[in-house]
Amino acid sequence: MLKKVAFVHYPHAAAAARLDTMPFAFNSVVALANSGWEVDLFLWENLNTDYVRILPKNVNIKYNEEIDNFSIINRILNKPQIRSRLLYLQFRECSNYSCAFGLGQIGAYIASIISIVSRCPFIYYNDEFPSCWGNGIWSQIERRVVEQAIMIVVPDEQRFLQLSLELNIRDKPYAALPNIPIKTSIENIDWHQRLNIPADNTPFLHAGSVADWSQVPEILSSVPYWEEKTSLIIHSRSTEGLLKYKQQLSHLNIPNRIVWSLDPMSDTTLNSLVHYCAGNFALYRNTGPNIEYMGFSSGKLMRSLVYGSPVIASSLSSLKFVEDNKLGFLVSHPAEIPNAVKSILYNREIYSQNCLDFCRTRVSFEKGWTDFCFHLKEITGLNLS
Repeated sequence: MLKKVAFVHYPHAAAAARLDTMPFAFNSVVALANSGWEVDLFLWENLNTDYVRILPKNVNIKYNEEIDNFSIINRILNKPQIRSRLLYLQFRECSNYSCAFGLGQIGAYIASIISIVSRCPFIYYNDEFPSCWGNGIWSQIERRVVEQAIMIVVPDEQRFLQLSLELNIRDKPYAALPNIPIKTSIENIDWHQRLNIPADNTPFLHAGSVADWSQVPEILSSVPYWEEKTSLIIHSRSTEGLLKYKQQLSHLNIPNRIVWSLDPMSDTTLNSLVHYCAGNFALYRNTGPNIEYMGFSSGKLMRSLVYGSPVIASSLSSLKFVEDNKLGFLVSHPAEIPNAVKSILYNREIYSQNCLDFCRTRVSFEKGWTDFCFHLKEITGLNLS
């Protein structure tokens, strides 16, 4: 058998849910490749030419087309009963793998097929609880196929108990890989000039999903009460529907102080913007367990810490580490945002250094990966490192 693994990245809204915005999965692909494994990477996202540059040469990217719902035929094909059968027919010949990794409900299903055909271990990566999607057919399939997973990987240890309750699993081995990017060199970009920000304004950033559930209206409504020489940048990881949403919130616009970044960015370019800003927002409406137990799974929050940008985050128990380690501020009401902005503005260097120190000493993907590989070898004898 070749030293080859399959990594299936098929989360919900797969076309826009890029692998490079999910560090605990992206880093795993890189770690496998750097350990000498040939990685067949199955993706359903939109074509991303950056992967050729940022992924090792022994990662073989295999793009698949996401089925949309715009035509009657596609709506029929996308019904879970039919979609699952089509995927089975597509992947039932995928063999000769030493291990199969699957992320997302559909990703788990496909990886389980590959593991059966290849007679190899199946490892399930979970980034969102089943309760996010209700008790539909894919959630039922997820519960069934996860029973055969040899191990479950979550981005924060505190998420596993809730996940095990929702999946109705007992005593399943698991590992925690923080959803934190590996720090790379930072592009030197003058973001004031690039985004037409007034030269004497200090920018703060909201990057990621631009929607009500990420408290964009609350952030915008707080800007008039910030320190005068400050600006807010809104950047979306997806441009789909962004112009319409911006128009809906136009009544909250403040010229020269609120800047909408409408062009897609590579991961490295986004890192530059995150580092450049004085602070970054990681606010969420508490829509259920997936948010309540967020912790280290918040990509925007963890990216900010890695690049020394303090955060203004939601007051959730799973994010208490932000407050405990002086990495920024937790807020429970929009009225608290202006004081948080002010405190970061006047103590930026202190908070920035706290973020860097925390990532260096307290949270590490590399350590998590080492522990995961050791645990997996104990269970299966398979050495991924």
